[in-house]
Amino acid sequence: MENIVVSSIVSDLEELVGGLHSQVKQEILSAVPKDNSVRSTLEKGFENFENPFVSFNTETKRMKYFNKKWGIVEPVEKNLGVLFDTRRNKNTGTYDQVPVKDTFVYIPILETIKFICRNSYICELLAKPCVSKDRYEDFCDGSYFKSHPLFSKTQTSLQIQLYYDDFETANPLGSKRGVHKVGALYFVLRNLPPKLNSVLMNIHLVASFHTEDVKNYGFDPILQPLTDDIKILESHGIDLPFSSEKVYGTICQIIGDNLGMHGIMGFAESFSGRHFCRLCLIEKDDSQNVYKEDDPKIILRGKELFEMHCSELQSNPQKLLTLNSLQYFHVCYNFSLDIMHDILEGVAQYEIKLLFEYLSENFLSKPGLLSRIYAFDYGYLERKNRPTRVNLDSIGNNIGLNSIQTLCLVRNIPLIFSDIVPEGNQNWTSLLLLLQIINIIFSPSVTLGMTVHLKHLIMEHHDLFKHLYPGRNLIPKHHFMLHYPSCIRKIGPLIHMWSMRFEAKHRVFKSTLKNFKNITVSLAKKHQMSNWETSPLNHVEYGPLKTFNVDNEENGEMFAQALPDVAKDIFSTNWVKISGVEYRVTFLTLLWS
Repeated sequence: MENIVVSSIVSDLEELVGGLHSQVKQEILSAVPKDNSVRSTLEKGFENFENPFVSFNTETKRMKYFNKKWGIVEPVEKNLGVLFDTRRNKNTGTYDQVPVKDTFVYIPILETIKFICRNSYICELLAKPCVSKDRYEDFCDGSYFKSHPLFSKTQTSLQIQLYYDDFETANPLGSKRGVHKVGALYFVLRNLPPKLNSVLMNIHLVASFHTEDVKNYGFDPILQPLTDDIKILESHGIDLPFSSEKVYGTICQIIGDNLGMHGIMGFAESFSGRHFCRLCLIEKDDSQNVYKEDDPKIILRGKELFEMHCSELQSNPQKLLTLNSLQYFHVCYNFSLDIMHDILEGVAQYEIKLLFEYLSENFLSKPGLLSRIYAFDYGYLERKNRPTRVNLDSIGNNIGLNSIQTLCLVRNIPLIFSDIVPEGNQNWTSLLLLLQIINIIFSPSVTLGMTVHLKHLIMEHHDLFKHLYPGRNLIPKHHFMLHYPSCIRKIGPLIHMWSMRFEAKHRVFKSTLKNFKNITVSLAKKHQMSNWETSPLNHVEYGPLKTFNVDNEENGEMFAQALPDVAKDIFSTNWVKISGVEYRVTFLTLLWS
């Protein structure tokens, strides 16, 4: 769609410039006599005139100009192998085995990092050493960073956070569902502030591949080019503008949804098995009555234990040698958990559904319950996130909402239904415990005491859940919550590890990708064309501006005292959006001393 719009605009501009050129040429030459020597010079000048939009009238020409003007990191298509596909021969009518070459696309990560550092503001931020605080606000505040053999010694080392996920590029309900499913590997630099890493143009593509190829070849061939580059970064370093010495770095964490994480790190891709957790070896039956991580039944996974299990495998004993061959990273030191999928698309919807069933059986009907949800005023900020259709009759554990709608609903349930639930109700207490847990794990700043409190909140919540719903099982995502307190202490707030912003990156591709012939190459090229360096990082949006003079205002003296460095002529607007946060006149009350 974007390419069609650009082509249409260029075509219209070509037509406009061509018409103006013809009109100007005709009017000027008509004013010059034919026997005048100047006329021939003018005619040659008009003949040599080149339409300035000729260089942009095709996508190939635009890419060529873009590359010459700003430069891009070219995607590299790499071979995976050759498989044989059964195809019908149109001439003979028979079916033949045709060799098909499987490929994936890799965007060299070291070149991308060098490209990122062309931005002076990014270099300024990367040059600042990571200073740990007494609170958990970022990755460098956790114990993993402080004890890391590279990060703790060289605090300007690059902290590369990978994200892996699959997404459907075709209609998920159509006949091509699954055929064009693509896996994407992204990265961000955790050296940058979290607010910058949440900007989509700072989420960089590393590799794109067909999901089906992972089943045929595994992850190792796809991760091999990335691993080779990371090894260079670990051992030799690279030259970057912000440092006079070589800059080193490595993978700090890999994030994604639970299924994707288990797949890329070599754990069982099933949550109904005996050992379903990638952080510990708890038995599935024990997970129904063990509610704390320091319980003797929970044995935490470690590097030695992982390697022992791999060596005991009869087939493929060198499983995931690619990632684990890195000097400063091992999959067992990956402590990231995705609160978006665990809580908002798992535990919260499961428990909201059970609570609503209880409320509809004891206090009001289902239509009355739903009418309260839909009629509630969620306010200006939440108007886009309000639940639009709650499905209480679904077969599974969810209620048909996306993650942000779930967060909006669960936070407002106390305001919607508190008038009908008697004080001290245990089902209501379970919801309030879940809300307290959500408030801590979604916080961008957590203290050590809050992590201890979180541990006891989770224990109390799970124990109450089993008491209220003895016929219901705790789902695996309930168990993952047991690891939240220790993971926060190791890698910082989990809100910086969730999938929300990366899922938003998927939507960009879904809305623009129309070529399904070589989908992974098209995806990579389109991504590389969206050159983030050409856009300002400190982007500020605002509404219509109105000029006024401080001296003419009733409270002009207060403005002058509060804003001494501002000129007398200033601008006012009804709203401003800074770093994604919107500020409106009705949201703030300014108190002047």
